Amino acid sequence: MNSISIKSFIISTMFVAFLLEAYIFYNFFENSKASISKLLQTSIQTDILNLKHYMEKNLKLKDINEIASHIDNIIIINPTIKDIHILNNNKNLIYHPKLRYNGHTHQAQKCLPISAITAANIFKQQCYSFSIKTFHKLRTKYYYANVYIDETYINGLITKQIEKTLITFLITALIFSIFLWILFRAYIIIPLEKLHQYAYYSENPPRNFFIKEIESIRFSLSMTFKRLKQEQEELYNLSTKDPLSGLYNRLSLVEKLNWLISKGKRDKNEFAMIFLDLDNFKNINDSKGHEFGDKILKYISDILLNATRNNDIVSRLGGDEFVVVLPDYKDENKIVEIAQRLKEKLSTPFKIDNEDYQITASMGIAIYPKDGDNVQTLLKNADIAMYKSKELGKNNFQFFTDAINKAVQEKISMQRIIKDALSQNHFKLFYQPKVDIKTNKIVGCEALIRLIDPIEGLIPPYQFISIAEENLSIIPLGEWIIQEAASQIKKWEHTPLRNIKVSINLSGVQFKDPYLLQKLQTYTQEIDRSKFDIELTESVLIDNFNKRLDIIKGIKELGISLSLDDFGTGYSSLSYLKDIPFDTLKIDKSFIDNLYTKDDLTFVNMIIGIAEDLALNVVAEGVETEEQLKLLKEINCELYQGYLCSKPVVPKEFEELFILN
Repeated sequence: MNSISIKSFIISTMFVAFLLEAYIFYNFFENSKASISKLLQTSIQTDILNLKHYMEKNLKLKDINEIASHIDNIIIINPTIKDIHILNNNKNLIYHPKLRYNGHTHQAQKCLPISAITAANIFKQQCYSFSIKTFHKLRTKYYYANVYIDETYINGLITKQIEKTLITFLITALIFSIFLWILFRAYIIIPLEKLHQYAYYSENPPRNFFIKEIESIRFSLSMTFKRLKQEQEELYNLSTKDPLSGLYNRLSLVEKLNWLISKGKRDKNEFAMIFLDLDNFKNINDSKGHEFGDKILKYISDILLNATRNNDIVSRLGGDEFVVVLPDYKDENKIVEIAQRLKEKLSTPFKIDNEDYQITASMGIAIYPKDGDNVQTLLKNADIAMYKSKELGKNNFQFFTDAINKAVQEKISMQRIIKDALSQNHFKLFYQPKVDIKTNKIVGCEALIRLIDPIEGLIPPYQFISIAEENLSIIPLGEWIIQEAASQIKKWEHTPLRNIKVSINLSGVQFKDPYLLQKLQTYTQEIDRSKFDIELTESVLIDNFNKRLDIIKGIKELGISLSLDDFGTGYSSLSYLKDIPFDTLKIDKSFIDNLYTKDDLTFVNMIIGIAEDLALNVVAEGVETEEQLKLLKEINCELYQGYLCSKPVVPKEFEELFILN
């Protein structure tokens, strides 16, 4: 079905209403005409009857000429009668208003008797007749009167009625149409036009409408737009705000930074970025749960908002990482002042769930355009500075520098090398002999990891172990070391080296591997586990001691021996001997280097005495001279390890060295 505009509909409706009104007025006119006809019928009948009565009365006594003047007067004063003709028995005209003679034969039109006068033919018939019977000298005498109706007068009445009716109709129709149009326009057309505009431009809602249905549409549109606006705001907040903290999210931060960079390029302005990362937040999440961690994050978000200025940008990137952007500042001292204020506010103790807590944050600061001219570079460099702050003890802030960047790039490069080495088998185990001081025979060895990169060559452990621990690649690397060392023991099982005990080092990070015991059990199940030894340093034992003690006891239950490496360098060495079932003590190289001094010699002698009392084996590390070996022999040290015998070598060289020894 084709649709039409409301204006066309209203005009069509008004046209139909006009036709209906015309029909009503036509009927009204016909009724008026009938009423006039009835009145004319009565009037003409009365006038003719009066004339007849007058003539009947006077023609008996008088001649026609005597009453002619009276008849003339009747014609003059009666507007409906145009003319009267009186005829005698011979049908000769004896009276006419303008002719006063006799003897003319009257050629009259056909006239109806007065009894035939009706409202229906009053406008059609022009002549009515009647006869008069008189007696003159005992003779009967007849007169015939033809009364002619004034058509002009009668038609004039109708014409006037038509004009009156038509004028009334037109004026009424015009007034009605204007009124109807004004009404339609005021209450339908204009409201609908406003609704149409409102549907396109919802900013300015129209006022309430009079028509209930149109008002219902306006209200529905208003509610719909209100819901749409709310949903748009929600979608905008979801797309630009972090749902947990209410701060700007990463997407919104990037948009604002791009705007600041564009403005900075145009106006030569600078701005600073502070990258914050909460210290040890993961421990809180792990111990208290994520719900509690979310409370902490909300609290931190409020602190950042309250501690910054109105025009500063505060954003949560995710997790426990936040960014504060300082759009304008006087100098770096102002940045330091703000960073110091953030540090103090964040480290202030607070209560959550009636418990006291304290959170600190490490911060890195990058400045546009000095430290980067795009968003990614600025974020990266601020992040680099933040990690430098963590390395320097946390709860502090650092500005990005080229030196920091160089160190980070080297670190990133090493991470890539480690990743490639794991996948491409660039790691190798080198073995350094452990020698029985009394017999000078090799009785064991320590498996030491080496990285041989195709480009960089041999990379010593101190350059990559800490990085591997940091990014947790030490876990797959440690698994490979366990597997490789066990495999080497298996290879030596039916050779002269079958009694060699192989030691490996376990990192503290490896204790976070929930499958550590399972891996040890799996990879050592085909060898004599008494030939497998694990060396632990005090640093491994410091964190989560009770939990790690359970794992250490599990290792012992597998039949694997334990050595306490770098003994004497920590503060709790003796307490560990009490709690952990070690089999061997390894005296740190720092004491062997100064073995010539009385104090160090006494200290080493004391360690050996403790080991004897606890029935533990002793290995002196880092022996490089014959004099050191002689002193160790004098104080009854059992084993030594160091360059005096050999540097760490590949398995083939170790086998040759064993045979030669």
